[in-house]
Amino acid sequence: MKKTLSPLEREAMLLNLTQQFPEEKLSQGKLLMQLRKNVLGFSQERYAALAGISRRTLSDIEQDRDNTTLSTLNRALKPLGLKTGILPRQPHMLQTLMLQLTAGEHRDHP
Repeated sequence: MKKTLSPLEREAMLLNLTQQFPEEKLSQGKLLMQLRKNVLGFSQERYAALAGISRRTLSDIEQDRDNTTLSTLNRALKPLGLKTGILPRQPHMLQTLMLQLTAGEHRDHP
């Protein structure tokens, strides 16, 4: 039987896995599959029902098939508190963006 994660463990795993996406260690579909299985512990059927999409659509997304609309992808990510976005492809630009976002967080939270 799979160990149930605490909220802090789930958050840490979610952050660790989402960090791998801009580093191109995980594709968008594989990221969603890992989050669904390892963070939530949900079957495709259960997660698809939660997201309001068909199990087949979820399978297509997880297999990185190119026929998924942005709207459907956002519905699939919503239960995880995620949404699609635009990130720079160049590593130095991505690093600069992340540093700026982190600096903004520190200014907002004394």
